[in-house]
Amino acid sequence: MNYLIFDNDVYYDIDAKTGVASKYAIKAVFEGSTKEVSVAVIDTVQKQVVAPEKSPSKKDEVIASSFTGEYLTQSERIAENLFQVIAVEKPKINEVYKCLGFENVRLVVPYGIALREFLKNNNIAGDKKRVVFLDHLGDQVLLTIFNKDVFTTPRRLSKVLPQVTRELMRSQESYRSQNKTDAEINFLIVTNSKEIIDEIVSNGVETKENIVFVQDAYPALTGLRQGKFSMHYMLPEQFIRLRELKEAKRRVLKLGVMLSVLAVFLILLLASFSVNKTASVHLKNLQFEEASSNETLKNAYLEKYKDILRHEKKINFPYYFSLFLQPLSPEYRVESITIKSLSNGRYRFEAVVSLGTKDKPFTKMNLSRVFKQARVENILVKDNPGLKVTLDIF
Repeated sequence: MNYLIFDNDVYYDIDAKTGVASKYAIKAVFEGSTKEVSVAVIDTVQKQVVAPEKSPSKKDEVIASSFTGEYLTQSERIAENLFQVIAVEKPKINEVYKCLGFENVRLVVPYGIALREFLKNNNIAGDKKRVVFLDHLGDQVLLTIFNKDVFTTPRRLSKVLPQVTRELMRSQESYRSQNKTDAEINFLIVTNSKEIIDEIVSNGVETKENIVFVQDAYPALTGLRQGKFSMHYMLPEQFIRLRELKEAKRRVLKLGVMLSVLAVFLILLLASFSVNKTASVHLKNLQFEEASSNETLKNAYLEKYKDILRHEKKINFPYYFSLFLQPLSPEYRVESITIKSLSNGRYRFEAVVSLGTKDKPFTKMNLSRVFKQARVENILVKDNPGLKVTLDIF
């Protein structure tokens, strides 16, 4: 995997070799290496949005409406019912895929997220202070302020040192004025440029004790390589393309299954009737064993959560298991059922069921009225069609 910061130029970490190239020359840099890339984009816009966690659909609606349709958005939870929404203009994301090739891009995240991972992995935390990161990147300096997980839109500064110092002071004062409700705000300066440190100290803006120097030419690339990310920007038309590709594969697979079934049928037709009868009896025995196993699994789940109930759990787990399992049609196979504790005394019921065969369509799933608010999703279970049923219990 290779790592890029996509800007007017492209900063790269390819096979542990770092450098910078123009957008038009970047493909030549990949010669002899895999073309799979993770990409960080600089120009993002952030908002903090209040949305109800207990209503996923309402939460998604609020987050989606925080920016216009000209932006692609991703969000992350930063406190109870509070989310940081990070938006990128569609043309910028489109340029990334157009330049690098849709099939090569495995991840697109904001520059600020990658830089935050660098801070975490290097134990540079601002528990009591805000971290101001001055990233000397090419012919510019990027100024980003971090308050734990929350960060500001990166500001582009000229690498002229006196201007960097002035803009640092101006950004700190602007940040304080926008966060007047907070207690006294102090800052920790982090940079990858010794020249910037010398300029800040010589002007009396900060002392060396309050400045951290990192010996990394591209901290965001290092964070991109080290971190694990839950967000990824993709254009709507690419979602459609992926969906069409999956549908085409499904049709090809279905055709192959049908041809295989036809071939097997012709072979069985040529075999003796006694062999057919034996196969039929064996199939029925397997179906009976499967039904028996499902029944045993249902009873095991019920017994398990009866035991949990005996250990003074407030939620009647067997009640929910019973109401889920009783109306379940025999054609469904229970893959797993879990109930796990969330925050504030909440529990999440999650069940996964599947069909034993790929060519048999789902009939409508009957659920108890208790599961009226449950979220039902179509999934694949071991390449077979399946459903995931999720219900939050309060």
